[in-house]
Amino acid sequence: MKVFNKYSLLAALLLFAVAAGAQVKKQISITGKVQYQNPDMLKKYNMVWLKKGLGAAAKTVDSVVVKPDGSFSFKLAVSKPGIYQLDILMWQTTAFWADQDVEVVARGYDTSKYQRKNSGFVKMTSKSAGTQLINLAMYNRFLDEELLGELLDEGFAAQKRRSVDSAWYVFYRRQMLYRKVEEQGAARERALIEASISNPASVYLLATMNTKRDAQFALTQLDKLLAANPSFEEALLAKKEINARLAQERALAKGAVPPNIAYANPDGNVTTLASFKGKYVIVDFWASWCGPCRKSIPRLKELYGLYKDKGFEILSVSVDKDSNAWRRAMSEEQMPWSQVLSPDMNKTMSEFMIQGIPTMFLLDREGKIVEKFTGYSPKLDELLKAKMGA
Repeated sequence: MKVFNKYSLLAALLLFAVAAGAQVKKQISITGKVQYQNPDMLKKYNMVWLKKGLGAAAKTVDSVVVKPDGSFSFKLAVSKPGIYQLDILMWQTTAFWADQDVEVVARGYDTSKYQRKNSGFVKMTSKSAGTQLINLAMYNRFLDEELLGELLDEGFAAQKRRSVDSAWYVFYRRQMLYRKVEEQGAARERALIEASISNPASVYLLATMNTKRDAQFALTQLDKLLAANPSFEEALLAKKEINARLAQERALAKGAVPPNIAYANPDGNVTTLASFKGKYVIVDFWASWCGPCRKSIPRLKELYGLYKDKGFEILSVSVDKDSNAWRRAMSEEQMPWSQVLSPDMNKTMSEFMIQGIPTMFLLDREGKIVEKFTGYSPKLDELLKAKMGA
């Protein structure tokens, strides 16, 4: 029989402890409060889904029903830190770096007249430097979006009153305030990322940047993260997705023919995008719950009235999941042009690289892309005026 002395026994115990420690998972607590829950018609979505990873590749790992008082909680066991996301009532999304406990305060259901996804700011409180970085950047994005919304409203008002107050309209156009706010917000975020690139949670910010504007910056910074950790899973995935989006953007660039649309109209018959060839057409991706979409409809009606007899059409493509909500919105808005409903919101938004709605494509008579807009833009008025005549 082999006999262990006290030293060999101690060594064995140490080895066991090291091996066991490699498998130990840290328990993370995620607690939160939702201010407004969904109304009865949407109460089945009064839940929070916990997802691991980035973008479309994120996997749901848990879900909980929000309690009547608006509270919810998760216990998450993690073997190594990484990006996790919360989908709150299917209205708001946020992300955190899973290495410390997190407290969440969210608005939840949008109670405003003009509703939109991710309305309000989701506050994340944590001792995690990674979560703090993500939440700071998301707060900056939220403030920029609020200001851009106000500037867009001002632009609509100036446009509407230019016949009686042309100075206001000319000043608004010359100042290019909307574009300046966009550019300043992007510059601020790039500086924040560069100053925080040693923080691995910066991968989330890089993965969610505007690809059209910041792709090369994001790829350069991802390479820095990978130089420090070549097996950094989220960074590898983000780099792959950005390169895939760049390829897709080339396929949706000016002069390209977009993917055909063949979706059901309100009567149940199929309407195709190809059937509009020979006319200038705005393809407007929208939803009944989208406030900015609903706010842009009066301006689209003005354009339609101006140019419908000159070879111009509009095709509104709803990404609503609830067909009844779609029909109610159509009844309320009384849009006198073609309407269709996407059978798969996620597929449609991915196929057309839609990051926010309304997204509009202006197509020429050959069905080629003239321009793409996220949100209504006064530039659309100028393009149509140039193409169709005043």
